[in-house]
Amino acid sequence: MPPEGRYKVWGEKSGTIVQITILGAESLGARSMATVVEAGGRTVLIDPGVALAPRRFGLPPHPAEREAAAGIRRAILAWLPRATDVVFTHYHGDHVPLSEPDPHQIPLAGFTLPEGCRVLAKGPDMLSRRSSGRRSDIEKATGDPLQNAEGTDDGVVACSLPVPHGGRAGAVMMVAVREGEQCCVHASDTQLLSDEAVRLIESWRPTVVFSSGPPLYLTSITGAEEEEAFCRAIHGAEIAGPLILDHHLMRSEKGLAWIRDLGRAGGRPVVSAAEFMGRPNRLLEAGRRELWSGTQGR
Repeated sequence: MPPEGRYKVWGEKSGTIVQITILGAESLGARSMATVVEAGGRTVLIDPGVALAPRRFGLPPHPAEREAAAGIRRAILAWLPRATDVVFTHYHGDHVPLSEPDPHQIPLAGFTLPEGCRVLAKGPDMLSRRSSGRRSDIEKATGDPLQNAEGTDDGVVACSLPVPHGGRAGAVMMVAVREGEQCCVHASDTQLLSDEAVRLIESWRPTVVFSSGPPLYLTSITGAEEEEAFCRAIHGAEIAGPLILDHHLMRSEKGLAWIRDLGRAGGRPVVSAAEFMGRPNRLLEAGRRELWSGTQGR
């Protein structure tokens, strides 16, 4: 077993077990949604990337953030040799290895797929020029064309058709990993801003959902959008237990209060990635000013 990562086992019916290990998330200290799901004899590594905001509050990443990113990077690379499947839901730098990474990201040159590993990748449509270039970089590094996995289902791993990235420009691919009656859905950068994405998640009848939440740290999100996202999250908690919300949501110190309000409003468990993994929340980017001033944690 790789040295980092703690298993969570959600349900055991008819002798089947689905095991989920979240390797990276903002509540774990850095930008990421890297996740391992073990089911049906497969080890599925989803979105193997990590990044830090180069500037937040006018400040560079704090050493504590750099350390957290390094830990996530090590965990991803420790799991990679065991992966039977690698999933790229889209091509942003906190979700994929890169040909020209910054010091906190994962170099594509060192991202060697194990023999026989399947690659399930978002297709070439609805990508920015930068994302298209990164998709091509991965093809060159692996030596094979990336097959479009959108809309496919092999009985264990199902990939959605494209859904909006945060309800605005671009698109992402969601993925469900199943065994028996257990189903883990990884909703990537949907941010609870798309009814279409929620309907697709519901159709998979998930037992656990890991999704990005709304980007409360951005001034561009409106009060109406936040309220609609809150309602979608309540519904999401009703169809899956637990609902794990993180990523964009936890780039704001309001993120934890937001999921607590959700739990009270819906009466169902809503947790951060860190809480799901039994670890303390470390919203380092959200607390960057306090880290540099030496006041965080006092």
